[in-house]
Amino acid sequence: MSSEDELVPLRALANPLRMRIVSLLTGASMSATEVADELGIAHASASYHLRRLAEAGFLRQVDEPPPPGKGRPRVRYRYDPSSAERIDRSDGRQLLHQAMSDDLARRLTETERQRMSMDAEVWLPRPVWEEIVGLVGQAVALLHDGAGAPHEGVKVSMTALLLELRDER
Repeated sequence: MSSEDELVPLRALANPLRMRIVSLLTGASMSATEVADELGIAHASASYHLRRLAEAGFLRQVDEPPPPGKGRPRVRYRYDPSSAERIDRSDGRQLLHQAMSDDLARRLTETERQRMSMDAEVWLPRPVWEEIVGLVGQAVALLHDGAGAPHEGVKVSMTALLLELRDER
């Protein structure tokens, strides 16, 4: 398998429901039934999107042994954090950003308390910018590492989009 074959297609995530599924599975492995129940969608829809996300490399399948004396292993899925390093950003970026925007609108309607909001378009010295990128990266890693199963702790939303813009001069 070439390194190009290992790339995760970004456009597979460019769907607000799939973004919610990936977020949900960051903190716990879940079955299609559990995802469907949590998100209030049909089991068939959850199963379809889970399979597509797994095929794209965002999720990994986790088989659990069946209860004693009961059929086959339960199929569960969990977010694969290594997918972030393998995303093919050459295609689908606009689709992903539109899906992020749509899902952010949904999350804003669910907001109970806003903790922080920031927007800026500024010029920074390169070392300051690199420090900011590193700090936000640490925050994202802490968020993913600390994520738990649904309904354990505080339900939160974090969106981080750090962009280097073209100098139009």
